[in-house]
Amino acid sequence: MPKFVRQDKENLIHPNDRMAKWIRFLTNEDDARWEEMANQDPIIENAVDMLRTVSMDREARMLAEAREKALKDINTIRGEGIEEGIKKGIEKGRKEGIREGIEKGIKEGKREIAKKMLMEGADINFIVKMTELTESEVLELKDEMN
Repeated sequence: MPKFVRQDKENLIHPNDRMAKWIRFLTNEDDARWEEMANQDPIIENAVDMLRTVSMDREARMLAEAREKALKDINTIRGEGIEEGIKKGIEKGRKEGIREGIEKGIKEGKREIAKKMLMEGADINFIVKMTELTESEVLELKDEMN
């Protein structure tokens, strides 16, 4: 260990060397330095959290564990809620898309019938009555055909 400490102080060891980080963590006694190390490395952060949990008294540890479990449960519930919302949204969108497609197809079918009736010389009012298109729609079709 003394050789490592000397080399570390002389900056002979790369600051991001994983083994060096762990040795620094394990030999450090300064809480502020632990916080700094935890902010730089998520694995060290987990180790600091574990160390805090282990060093608590039994009641405090139980409270911390209960809090952690509650947070995990909340995140799970949120995730499930989001997933369910997405599924419902997709299903609703699919149903609306099908409905719109059917309506568009029916409308297009009525337009085709109206065109055929116009080609046969049918009266505009009769076409409106039979196809349920508006008079302006039938007249527009008539103009398109000419």
